[in-house]
Amino acid sequence: MKLLRVYLGEKDFEKGIPTAEYIMKLAYKEGMKGVTILKGIMGFGKKRHIHRSDFFSISEDLPVVIDIVDEAEKINMFVEKLKELNFDGLIVEFPVVAHYMESKE
Repeated sequence: MKLLRVYLGEKDFEKGIPTAEYIMKLAYKEGMKGVTILKGIMGFGKKRHIHRSDFFSISEDLPVVIDIVDEAEKINMFVEKLKELNFDGLIVEFPVVAHYMESKE
């Protein structure tokens, strides 16, 4: 199993929708096991622009993190699809041990 983590900004768009939403829909279409999208409160990337949410910010472009967990082969194929998208960000992969939990009700 692998964890794929994608870092991008909330103002990134792909085909008219936010890139994070586009990636989630693509992951769903590709049958990935699960996706979680997290919105950060502050961060910076390669370009060293600080993005933050506060009273003094005129334009927010908060960081977004997308986590996807699946089999290594599916993650590897999905990364190739992500590389075709147009956004400033970072894609990282981690080996993981995953335990799926289900309620007993």
